Parts: sequence; structure tokens; C-alpha cells
Amino acid sequence: MYVLLFKGTVKAVLYRDAMIDKEGGVVRMGKGTCAMFIFVSLLGIVGCKSSKEGSEVESSGSTFVKVTQVKRGEIRTLVPLTGSINPWRKVNIVPDIAGRVERIFVEEGDRVKEGQVLAKLDTRSAELRLQQAQAALDVAQAGFNSASKDWERAQTLRERSAISPQQFEKVQLSYESAKAQLQQARVNLKLAEHQLELAVLKAPFAGIVTGKHINEGEMINPMMAGMGPTPAVLTLMDLSKVKIQVEISEKEMTRIDVGDITQVMVDTHPGKVFTGTVSNISPVADPVSRTFKVEIIVPNNDLGLRAGMYARVNIVTEEHKDVLLVPAKSILQRDGVDVVFLAEGDEARMRYVETGLSNGEVTEIIAGVKEGDEVIFEGNYGLHDGARIEVSPSAAL
Repeated sequence: MYVLLFKGTVKAVLYRDAMIDKEGGVVRMGKGTCAMFIFVSLLGIVGCKSSKEGSEVESSGSTFVKVTQVKRGEIRTLVPLTGSINPWRKVNIVPDIAGRVERIFVEEGDRVKEGQVLAKLDTRSAELRLQQAQAALDVAQAGFNSASKDWERAQTLRERSAISPQQFEKVQLSYESAKAQLQQARVNLKLAEHQLELAVLKAPFAGIVTGKHINEGEMINPMMAGMGPTPAVLTLMDLSKVKIQVEISEKEMTRIDVGDITQVMVDTHPGKVFTGTVSNISPVADPVSRTFKVEIIVPNNDLGLRAGMYARVNIVTEEHKDVLLVPAKSILQRDGVDVVFLAEGDEARMRYVETGLSNGEVTEIIAGVKEGDEVIFEGNYGLHDGARIEVSPSAAL
């Protein structure tokens, strides 16, 4: 015999093959049927208990929420782009004359000043030509001095009618010829001096030597550029500021203007933001990509940005400072109107708001709330005005 007790009350007595209920009735059943009866009865008990516990939770009527205070700050709307960094200026140091490289005074990576001597060609031939031009000038000067005296004497004799017209003309031609020869000798000397200057390669601007393409003792001829790689002794870059070229769509072009502030980030400086400005916007779209090229200038006094780096760029299209800000996900729509829910004690209060800029994370509030209000940003979906809430202790920001 088995006795079934439900909360201390005898509901039935089980024998091997039958069950007698409390009223004394006998119900015949097999072993399997008896077991099924017991299982179903237990399920009913558990179900009743769970239902009661659930009704107790629902009776509280509170929704757990997370809140943060309405604060003042600044907000920006951005256009994210990517591009490569280019130097502000770049030049290949190439001599204007052919010659053998005698000395290179710098190495790759050296910083140089404007006008600093970088390399020098063999100048022995140029120095000899300079000496020759100086000697020719001395001869021409002597000849001109002699012709000048003859010219002065001929003028005096002419006044006295002591020289024939033919003789006077001959002296005059000699004087003019000597004068021209002197002028030519002076030009030749300047040319020889210039040739000597061209043998010395100087930095046209302050920068960094980024390439060394030839060794001392090798010949270089700028006139043979079309027969191979562009001849250059060195490459110099000005990285005091850099240029970044990005491409924007037609839609984005309407939001961007010359002078807009930009934020530039590179992987080599995690967490650091470089500030630049939009310097130029192409008026013509690329015929293939249908995009417009935009040039951005970024000051680079500490040389943190290098040519060839991959850059992530945010162009700031609009910026508001000292405005009320709330999390963007706290903004809901009710009947086509923006609303937020504020936590006031254990109740949620709905407020109609007028919004301004939004960057996806925070939204500007123009009207509807005040600084310090506790706005619900999580658990706000499904709330109604006056709904009971419970703020998560660790959620208040």
C-alpha cells in the first residue's frame, strides 16, 4: 500500500493494482496507469507553484533601467574617409650638368637646412674653364684699355682736323670691337663661375633626405633621363606639414567646404589625433569613380606623420559647443515626435524634446530637458508616462 500526501493531506491510498480515493471509491488501474497518474499530479503541483511565483513578480510592476545625467558638452558631425599621406614638398636633387660625383655629404634620414651643401661633382674641369675665362677677360680688358686711348686721341685729332675720316673710322671700329670683346669675356667668366656653382648641389628647402640613389665616383648625366630611371643623386622631402588626398562622393561634397577642420589618425600613434584643414576641393569629378578629390593639409612640426602612411580622416562638417547632450539611444519616437524618459524617483516621466546634431553616440537637445536631469538610456523601450521603474545601482553614470 502507498499513501499519497499533498501538503499534509491524504488524497488517496494506493494498493498494488488499485487506488482508493478519500471518499472510499475504488478505481482500478494497472501499474503503468497508476504511475502516469502520479506524474501528472506532480506536474500540476509544480505548475501551480510557478504560476503563483510569476504573479508575485508581475505584481511589482517595475522595469529595470539605466540612467545618466543630461550634461553640457560639444558635439561634431563627421565624414569618415581614408587616404595616404604625402609630403608637403618633394624634390629629386639632380645636377644641371653632367659629371662625376666626387662627394656626398649626407645620408638617408639626415635633416638638412635650406642652402646646405648635399653633394659635389668633380670640379677640376670647371675650375680650369674658370681660370681660362679669367685670363681671357684680362686680355680683353687690356685690349679695350688700349682701344679706348686710341679712340680718345682720334677724337682730339679730329677736332684739329689732323686725322682723315678713314683713319678716324678705323680707330672707332677698333674701339667698338674691343668693347664687345670685353663684354663677351665678362659673360664667359660669369658662365664659367655658374658652371662651377652647378657642380655643388644644395638643399632648395629644409627637409629630410629620404633617398640616396648614387654612390661617390659614379657618373651622372641629366640629359640621359629618357634612357632610364630619372637620374638623381638624392631625394629630399619637406615634412614640416603633409598633404592627404581623399575622395568624396557627390552627396558628401555638399557637406564639405574649404577650411573645414579635420581629424587625422594613424596606426603608429594610437589614440593621438592630428588636426588639419581642407585646403582644396576638386571642381571636377573623376569620370570613372564619380568622386571628387579633396586635399587636406596637416601641420607636422614633430614629424609624427611620414610620407606613405595610411591615414583615417574625419572631416568635421558641423560643430556645436556648450550644448545639452544625451545618449542617442535615449531618444524615442512617439507619434512621430522625439521623446525621452526621465527617471523621477521610481517613476518614468515622458518629455517631448527638440533635437539638434547627432553623431550616432550622443544627441544635442535644444529644448525639453535641463542639465542634471536623469535620462533613461536603457530599458526605455516600451515605457509609458508614469511607468514604475527601478534604476540599476551600477548603471547610473
